[in-house]
Amino acid sequence: MLLTLALAAGLWPSSTIALTRPHSAAQNDVREPETGRFKCELPASVDPSGDGLPAARDIFSGEAALNLQVKRHSTIVKVPSISYDDNGEPLEDPRWEVFYTLHDTLKSLYPNVHRRMDRKTVNTFGLVFTIKGSDSSLKPLMLAAHQDVVPVAAGSVWKYPPFSGHFDGQWLWGRGASDDKNSLTALMSALETLLANPSWTPKRTIILASGFDEECSGRRGAGTIGPYLEELYGPNSMALVLDEGGMGLDLVGNDTLYALPAVMEKGHVDIWIDLHVNGGHSSTPFPHTGIGIMAELVTQLESHPWTPKLIEGSPIHKHFICQSEYSPKSAPKITELIKQGDLKSLAKELATIDRSTHYRLQTSQAVDYFLGGVKINAMPENIKIGVNHRIAPQDSISAVKANILKQIKPIVKKFGLTVKAFQGEDHNPDIAFDFAYAGTFEDGTVDPMYEVEYNGTLVLTSSQPTLVTPISPTTGDVWDLFSGTIQHSFAFDGGKVVPVGELMTGNTDTRHYLNLTPNIYRWVPIRQGHALDAHTVDERVDMFAHMEIVSFYYDLIRNFDASTAASTAKIDEIGEL
Repeated sequence: MLLTLALAAGLWPSSTIALTRPHSAAQNDVREPETGRFKCELPASVDPSGDGLPAARDIFSGEAALNLQVKRHSTIVKVPSISYDDNGEPLEDPRWEVFYTLHDTLKSLYPNVHRRMDRKTVNTFGLVFTIKGSDSSLKPLMLAAHQDVVPVAAGSVWKYPPFSGHFDGQWLWGRGASDDKNSLTALMSALETLLANPSWTPKRTIILASGFDEECSGRRGAGTIGPYLEELYGPNSMALVLDEGGMGLDLVGNDTLYALPAVMEKGHVDIWIDLHVNGGHSSTPFPHTGIGIMAELVTQLESHPWTPKLIEGSPIHKHFICQSEYSPKSAPKITELIKQGDLKSLAKELATIDRSTHYRLQTSQAVDYFLGGVKINAMPENIKIGVNHRIAPQDSISAVKANILKQIKPIVKKFGLTVKAFQGEDHNPDIAFDFAYAGTFEDGTVDPMYEVEYNGTLVLTSSQPTLVTPISPTTGDVWDLFSGTIQHSFAFDGGKVVPVGELMTGNTDTRHYLNLTPNIYRWVPIRQGHALDAHTVDERVDMFAHMEIVSFYYDLIRNFDASTAASTAKIDEIGEL
């Protein structure tokens, strides 16, 4: 039995596989310019009360306000606006039609938004609401949330039915209650409150953008909304884009509340490995069926995870610098390692805290899809797995592909497989194989005297390639206004609010808005532990914490409307100078 390796002709030059992963050029893009050691200095708090509007605490506190918001959110959660990975195009796949119901629901719940804002649909179900400001020199404020939710695997195991929108007095339960109808309800409620005042007209244009397929990459929703807005307003035309994400609000030591918006996202690529092998009757099986071969491959991948790394000046590094300054006693070992500047030891320490911190330092790989077998007495002829990767700033899509090829090498040798890898794709590694089939089974398994011909072919492909995003600024007028609003909205007696940028392990619709502004922040301002079980059983949100979200959005809109930050007039003045 001979080993053959079939790569796309001429795709990669002859070279041997590297034992270390290639350095990614993306790493050069994740560091903000440093003029010295980062100091966690806070801009001033920004109070919106100068506009004469009622204070958020007066509008969004009390039983009546809570009941109204529960009614709104429950009604929206009850609409099963699911997006599926295998959805067809709008107007072709009837599963999209539930979004008509959601749009009608929003219209009934938010009459002033629909009466005073211009509503455009993009690619049938994408929503763009706009109210034009009176001062055209001010760049628009863009707020975003997606309409879709992930499917429910087994509704019977939920405490309450997943589309019941049940409220138990504190928690509102249901698919999408947290991700991302929590944001959608709150944004529309804040706008509804402002627009219910007939005398209020914004100086700054306000845009609310809502995609409908974020849970399957956003290609049809935000992927069409982004270009639509760029064509309408031009590149770098928005003052700020605020979407879902981030790490919410983290209270440390009872006196410091860290607000952790994501200022960058990890990259993303899904690797699909499709094995075609000989089948046959199960009464005379091969030593390994196709599922057995794939199981070895999965074991190989999971036995070789990526390595955590902390980049100096990265968002997570700055986060823990801030923590060492404002809460030094909360984690003494981390504080000491920060002082020493020992990034390698610090990375190891941080990776032990929890999964979220671990994977903000490391490329993740998760085998989330496994398909194989059609009959209990027939060896499967086709087995397919999907491996999801969220790529850390120090790595790259090509490095992920190179690692997959490196890890499958012993399985390819063992079973004499042909490999067709990433043919015709971008982001391919500069790599080729140089090895020969050993002719024996390894690891103490039986080496039969008779011929075992698997006749196997591995076909490797990738999907959803997404680069690590640029870092959004954490200095300047826009950040100062954003940070100042956070500090005002969440101020508390005897404590300090510290906004600091972070990294997001997942991806959002903002991947499609990168051309609109460098000021992209991914953050739902909810206290940690008060939105639970997104994407799984018993998803729910604390409605008292939800009211704080509405209040923040209300204050943010007011502060941006009163500010001249992100003004085209300022740009013109600089140009004249």
